[in-house]
Amino acid sequence: MKYSLLVSFCLLSFLSCKYQDNNYLNANWILQKSNADCSINYTNQNDENCFVIDYELYEKGQDLEGLPNNWVSIKSKIKDLSLIEKYPIVLSLKAESNDVLELKFIDKNGAIFGVKLPLINKYKSWTNLVIYPNNIEYMWGGKDDVMDKPEYFEIAVSGRGQGKIYLKNLSFDIMKPKSELPILGPVIDSLYNKSGFGFLARRDSVLKPEDPLILGWLKNIQDFSSVEKMVLPSQEDNEISTFNNALVAMAFIVKNEKERAERILDFYNNARKIDNDNINLQNFYYKGEARGYYQYVGLKEIDGNQPFHQIRNSDRWMGDNVWLMIAYLYYQKQYQSEKYNDVINDLKELLISWYTDAEGPGGYLGHGWRRGDSQLHESHGHEEGNIDAYAMFKLMGENDYADSIKLWLDLRLQGKNYPLDLYTWRTLAYGKEYACLLDIPEFDFRYRKIIDVNGKPAMGFYHGPDININNVWLDGTGHIACAYITCGDKYRGYFYANQMDNFITERNINNKITHSIPYTYNKTGGYEWVNPDKGFISVAAWYIFAKNKFNPFVLSKTE
Repeated sequence: MKYSLLVSFCLLSFLSCKYQDNNYLNANWILQKSNADCSINYTNQNDENCFVIDYELYEKGQDLEGLPNNWVSIKSKIKDLSLIEKYPIVLSLKAESNDVLELKFIDKNGAIFGVKLPLINKYKSWTNLVIYPNNIEYMWGGKDDVMDKPEYFEIAVSGRGQGKIYLKNLSFDIMKPKSELPILGPVIDSLYNKSGFGFLARRDSVLKPEDPLILGWLKNIQDFSSVEKMVLPSQEDNEISTFNNALVAMAFIVKNEKERAERILDFYNNARKIDNDNINLQNFYYKGEARGYYQYVGLKEIDGNQPFHQIRNSDRWMGDNVWLMIAYLYYQKQYQSEKYNDVINDLKELLISWYTDAEGPGGYLGHGWRRGDSQLHESHGHEEGNIDAYAMFKLMGENDYADSIKLWLDLRLQGKNYPLDLYTWRTLAYGKEYACLLDIPEFDFRYRKIIDVNGKPAMGFYHGPDININNVWLDGTGHIACAYITCGDKYRGYFYANQMDNFITERNINNKITHSIPYTYNKTGGYEWVNPDKGFISVAAWYIFAKNKFNPFVLSKTE
């Protein structure tokens, strides 16, 4: 079965403690999944005193090109919090897998801490692991990056394959054996404060001219890879992303390609048929109810579904709808036009209806409709999406909502191990007084990477803190270039904007030579779905923003 997860208990309870006889975890496991129907069964397998995870993240033989990683996990309530502070966790691991095992603690406030163990070509025989608190790190969520009161222990598998993972002897060890896992935390560049200009100083005195063939590539994609020459596929493929198309519409406006921006904005404006009764169609309404636009739809007819049907059990994600609203607001501002007033009002009413007061100070926009409209919102807010929402409300003059969201964000985001865009986007949205946030990823080699591109060193950013990954996320490199140019050190911004030129590749589509930039430089770090030989439209948009000193959060250029 697709995304099946078979969990087997063998003879003894799973996690015990060498310090005491009581079980550390209850045997009541809660199944979680990214996007699937999953099941759990408990059986005695192979007469080994072990815990077996038999998983399948995608159906065998399925074409995985362009598809993201999925995950399945189980979690259980923690019994004794005092043991975590005193003793390391030890376990024995064996794997028949090419995916990633994640062992995580979930704090009471929602913060997630853990360690990721790539399994490819590893752990073929039983291997003992020792995990101390300094071997795990903050991943995401919660109010800060300090593990305070861990409530659940979670075992997850992420990737795109199938396999089996065996775990046994999981316990706390009072003998405190040595760990072979790396100590996690910032890896600060000793030259982080080098003065002047140049590669090691990470400053350029001049912003190199924009490559016009990047814009030419976007035009080419719109004309030759798009139904009715309107919305653009993300990676020269079958996937239409609302977020990515909102960015491209804004990039077209930056370049005064008004008619091309209108093609994208018209597509969504026209997809507002109030009597729509097809729940899978890209349409703002379903049976008269405003629900917003899907995050992902297919461009072409596949498996009997018509074009523009939601794919991958898609969400009507709040972030995509917010960015589409920002694109409409930019068109309205730039051309002093009332053409899209109706869709602007529809989006405004919907997004305000998604606002939720937090349990503490402030509030947030809810997630939107999840997993093919199976539920509305989660029980918590999403930080990245609410940075977008803050910017949108400020642009609309809805300062009360904006201020409330910023209060909620500032209370939650106080750590130094967040995804890259939680630093860059806050700087872009809040302004120069928050430019110091950029130093957190920019000084740290877990984020900032130096890699070889065609025999020359190039610099860029990975999406999060991971010293073991040697890859560059080109979207994120565009983010930090824009953030430095518009809100901080413009010469450092010029440097990262110029670094993006190193990743430009030639593309021939319909006998037209253009240039593009891939989503990531290679596939490592969970980017198996990326084709580094193809361009990605959101990266092209961020490249244009950076080269034109444009801040999409405030809809203005830096002179």
